[in-house]
Formats: sequence, structure tokens, C-alpha cells
Amino acid sequence: MGNETTSYKSILRLIVVLLILALFTQVFQIYSTFQQNGIAKGRAENYQARVLAVQSLVDSQRDQIFNLVSDYNEAAYSANLDRIAEQQLRAAEFQLLGLQILAIQNSQVIELLSEAP
Repeated sequence: MGNETTSYKSILRLIVVLLILALFTQVFQIYSTFQQNGIAKGRAENYQARVLAVQSLVDSQRDQIFNLVSDYNEAAYSANLDRIAEQQLRAAEFQLLGLQILAIQNSQVIELLSEAP
């Protein structure tokens, strides 16, 4: 009878130790999850701030593009231009400005996509 109670006590002690180990692992997993969520939240906030900064830049570039078209119409079709070559030169200048704006926007999109959370 005494031998059976000691074996039961040993088994119960082993079960208690295993339960304590399982509890510690669960607590560690919960802590790790909270820590990862905090890191992800920080990254998302940083990314959102970058998106807002780029959005304001895109808005200003949109205004520049609209102004570019109207400026082109005024410059290319003004009465001061006598030759078609002058109109073509003005057209090429405005095309370069438009391409520069597109290149800036493309680099911003690539930068945002490369740093997405």
C-alpha cells in the first residue's frame, strides 16, 4: 500500500511539473505575441506616415502636371512663336518635365513597396 502511494505521488509530481512547464510556455508565447504585435503596430504607423507624406507630394505633383499642360498650351501656341521648330522645342521641354515627374513618382512607389510592413 505504501509503495503504491509513493508511485502515485511521483506520477502526480511529474504531472504538476509538466503542467507548470506548459503554463510557462503559454505565458512566453503570449508575451512573444504581444511583443510582435507592438513591433508590427510601430511598423504600420511608420508606413502610414510615409504614405501620407508621399500622398501630399503626389497631390502637389498632380497640380504641377495640370499646370504643365496649361503652360504648354500657352507657350507652344503663343503668337511669339514663328517657326514649327520652336514649337517642337517647347513640346520636348514639357515632355521632359512630365517624364521627370513620372520618374519621381515611380521611385516613390518602389520605395513604398520595398518598405511595406
